[in-house]
Amino acid sequence: AMFQLPDWPPWALYTFLGLAGFTAAVAVVQTVRDRDKGEGAVAESKPQGAKAPDFRKFQREYLVVYAIIMMADWFQGTNMYTLYSSYGVNISALFLSGFLSGAFWAGPVGVWIDRYGRRSSCIVYLVLEILINICEHFNNFAILWVSRFLGGITTCILFTGFESWMVAEHRKRGFPEAWVADTFSKASFINGLSAIVAGILAQVCADHLGEIGPFQAAIALTALALVFVMFWPENFGAQDSKDADSKAAAWNLLRTDRKAVLLGSVNALFEGSMYSFVFMWVPTMLGALQGGKLPTGLVFASMMTCISLGGILFSPSMLLSVAPAEYLGVGCFVVGACALLVPVFCSGVVPILSAFLVFECCVGVFQPCGGVLRSKVIPDELQGSVMNMFRIPLNSLVVVGTLLTDYYPARFVFGIIALWMLLGAALQVMVISALAEGKREVATNGKKAE
Repeated sequence: AMFQLPDWPPWALYTFLGLAGFTAAVAVVQTVRDRDKGEGAVAESKPQGAKAPDFRKFQREYLVVYAIIMMADWFQGTNMYTLYSSYGVNISALFLSGFLSGAFWAGPVGVWIDRYGRRSSCIVYLVLEILINICEHFNNFAILWVSRFLGGITTCILFTGFESWMVAEHRKRGFPEAWVADTFSKASFINGLSAIVAGILAQVCADHLGEIGPFQAAIALTALALVFVMFWPENFGAQDSKDADSKAAAWNLLRTDRKAVLLGSVNALFEGSMYSFVFMWVPTMLGALQGGKLPTGLVFASMMTCISLGGILFSPSMLLSVAPAEYLGVGCFVVGACALLVPVFCSGVVPILSAFLVFECCVGVFQPCGGVLRSKVIPDELQGSVMNMFRIPLNSLVVVGTLLTDYYPARFVFGIIALWMLLGAALQVMVISALAEGKREVATNGKKAE
């Protein structure tokens, strides 16, 4: 037969199909609920009225680029481990170099994003990514190290440059603040979707072009994104000031605003736990299967479906209509911590896989949740600087998580990550009280002004 179906274990295939079906059903429910005009806060966060068509156009402009860059990023993520294995290089050293570079560059890069323009930083990101993927073609440790070093810089831009551009542009065009949640929710859904498509296509590329195939596809996608970003308008943060001033302003905000410090810490704890998890799920699943076959791509696609599911659940007509973003954040931490405790106490495939899928759902909800809270707390002109400051503790946590896996059994490390998540839950509760305090202060000052 010309076309043969892959030999995937039934448990993995049915898990993926079941999740995909369930997510599609939830997406339909969400679309129907979005059409019904809600009341109060829910109605506010649903784009409607005269500005809605312009807003949708702007949203498409951003989300098309977001989908392409995330897919290119996922293409590399799925096969980097296997590519480096095939080269026979020290994988752990390369990964750690990337995270350390990210921690080192986070501060300066954040300031540059605000000062020299968000669109320009996105262009720098795309050019560097093309260079990085070219470097991956060489089985030479020094060249691969350069690619990881540059990767530390691009990761800083990827997770702050694009978001800063979108939030600032959203405000510049005068769209209601509450609509930002809609863009973040859709972005989380698209991120999961991009990852699923990338997981499957990366497998096809690897089958036909070898381990380097997915990296060649990433070059093509990055070049395509570059064409779109060229047409974006530029926006700046604290542009008139010197680098030192922006940095001082960012530090000043962190010293004086408890909300910003708490939010940054919460974000670092969640993402630090998430990246450590990424490093550990494959060996843990292999251990649980005890020599059984692990279709990595398919299990990865199931996890990413859960991220999409989380993105849909977060939307204004679903979870956001039940509780505000800051309360949903606490739920993500508590449920996520419980999920990560499962591999500490169980070793069966079913409980471990189920726990991992629940954790990925929490990731899908938390990403837009964090975005909405950041847009509430961090002033426009300091978005890049402040967000990147917290990539330093984030990268440090990942380095700790990665090093722990070298010396301790996975169970112990999962226990540590679950503790990080519980600490995050406690800090998120403090975020709620800090936000409430801020609202009371604003109300009091408003009354005094009257």
